[in-house]
Amino acid sequence: MSIYTNEGLVKHVKMALALKTKYMWAGTLNTITDSYITQKVNQCKKGGVPASRSGYTEARIKQLRSLANRGYYGVDCVCLVKSYLWGGVGCPNYQSKYDLPAGSMYDLATVKGSIDTLPECPGLIVISRKHGNHVGVYIGNGETIESTLGSRGDGVVKHKLDKSFWTDWFQCPFIEYKQTVDTPKTSLRNVTLAYNATIRRTSKYKSASLGVLTAGTQCVIVSGTETQDPLSKYKYVKLYGRAGWIVVSAIK
Repeated sequence: MSIYTNEGLVKHVKMALALKTKYMWAGTLNTITDSYITQKVNQCKKGGVPASRSGYTEARIKQLRSLANRGYYGVDCVCLVKSYLWGGVGCPNYQSKYDLPAGSMYDLATVKGSIDTLPECPGLIVISRKHGNHVGVYIGNGETIESTLGSRGDGVVKHKLDKSFWTDWFQCPFIEYKQTVDTPKTSLRNVTLAYNATIRRTSKYKSASLGVLTAGTQCVIVSGTETQDPLSKYKYVKLYGRAGWIVVSAIK
């Protein structure tokens, strides 16, 4: 039996919410000090993560240094979850097996679904696949806790569940969930294209074309979870052994 539970995760993120926190890319809920800031900035540089992505601009670094040794804690979105698995504040029990990026954690999860199918189960992870696999924790009663930087806040914050922001949910694969949650079933449905459309290998890369499908073509659409890209403009298509994304407007 796992020592990590969904109830424990909710308790952990609520504890983090009560702390003074700031968002720090790769931050693991450690006290913000000058040396810790330098460590995380260098970690991002070594990993090839640009400041535009990590948030470690010169202005941001200066701001963080002004808070050093003043009781603030630095943490990013997925490390808010991982810090629970690593023993809480300061992560005294680091284990590399839990050190996965948010996208990999989502891929490893066996129970998940689109955000419109979110069950009432506190401790589920919510993810925004259209915002760089940003994650938060659903704490129940229509509320989430996340660590973020930007218009949603700076550090650990609580929000009402925003289904226009979050795209999917999943059970953290390292946590025991006391409440049984079933993955929504997927199904296939036949459709006829209303207009000519280009089928692409992924919705993001227009150069990866698999060919043009003409109006009247019969296709099979996978309907259910993970069938519509984060921008809600494409759906997954299977056609004569080929598979890819197709513009929703081309489906009748």
